[in-house]
Amino acid sequence: MKKTLFIMLCIVYTTIQAQITVTTITPEFNGSGGLSLDSEGNLFIADFGDFLGMADTDGIPNNVLKLDPDLNLTVFASDFTGASGNDFDSEGVLYQSDIRDSAIYKIVDGARVFVTSTGIVAPVGIVFDDQDNFYVCNCGNNTIRKVTPDGTSTQFASGEIFSCPNGITVDENNNLYVSNFSNTNIVKITPDGTTSIIGNTVAGNGHLDYDPNTGNLYIASYSGHQIFSLKLETLMMDDIVGTGVRGNDDGDGETATFSTPNGIAVSDNGEVLFVNCAVLLDGAIINPQIIRKIQLPSLSVEDASLIHNIKTYPNPVENTFTIEANLPVHISNIDIKIVDILGSIIKEIKDIPIQNTQLNHPIDISGMSAGNYIYIISQNSEQLYSGQLIKK
Repeated sequence: MKKTLFIMLCIVYTTIQAQITVTTITPEFNGSGGLSLDSEGNLFIADFGDFLGMADTDGIPNNVLKLDPDLNLTVFASDFTGASGNDFDSEGVLYQSDIRDSAIYKIVDGARVFVTSTGIVAPVGIVFDDQDNFYVCNCGNNTIRKVTPDGTSTQFASGEIFSCPNGITVDENNNLYVSNFSNTNIVKITPDGTTSIIGNTVAGNGHLDYDPNTGNLYIASYSGHQIFSLKLETLMMDDIVGTGVRGNDDGDGETATFSTPNGIAVSDNGEVLFVNCAVLLDGAIINPQIIRKIQLPSLSVEDASLIHNIKTYPNPVENTFTIEANLPVHISNIDIKIVDILGSIIKEIKDIPIQNTQLNHPIDISGMSAGNYIYIISQNSEQLYSGQLIKK
């Protein structure tokens, strides 16, 4: 049964991959670190340096660059020795970690301003929660550091679960998610500091980003030369794009290739990913880089509004489960189908009314056999969303 479900999901995902397009959108430049998008769609690109395992030998400071929506590339700030991860605080100020300085800086009027080095050891990823605390991946000692707005720096998480923690992102509930560079672990950290492994890629990872539209993590597998998604609702991991062969071939999701993808950022609407890739395909030199744009399949209907905040609980389910979601304002009713591992429709509920954009619908499946299923939300025969369901 598990093998049949795997084949079915592979067929579904092959169809999705065919709808993905990958395009190179910049010329070659030096920008091997992390990526962040601001609210206006500007992409900020840190330059880690020319080499992975050693400092640059040219003596020239590294930059943080800005790529605007018109694809103009300019220097945003300079004087870094190893600019790695970055993120914005609630005021729109970009904070930048510097792995070779073991310090965190913020960028004010184009200049770097020192923030803290307390407890910071070879930092990479950085992210802010909704209280303007920021969290730092200490690759140098396998810990996660928390820094409050007043500058207090404390250890937040540690342990063998981390192996050069590299990327870090946060969801709307202030859960943190970390990708390791030196192994395949994807780690969840709850607001009280509890850690757990929630997924694994195929090789060491660069950065990751969270999309609240879909509840997905998107992960750049640096050593695996692929981009993965991890659906937090079901903890299903998928290699959405990249063959695993190192390269920089544009194309659809089935044929495009990536070369040590490191930084990754998802657009506000969840439909575009930006990734930086090394141009050279062998050796330890990681500059120059190019930015690749990954256009994902739209989850939209009519005016491109998305389904938001979808929840399915309990899952696994014994008798009745509930689907909750926020839907676009123009949707007044939907259909829900449950299909088995062979694609046969087991249960279908039609014309479910939507009030004030809110879906909150319990579904009784007590008469169904135990096993794995897929539920599909649609409107007028157009699929809007699908998820995995486990019947106990």
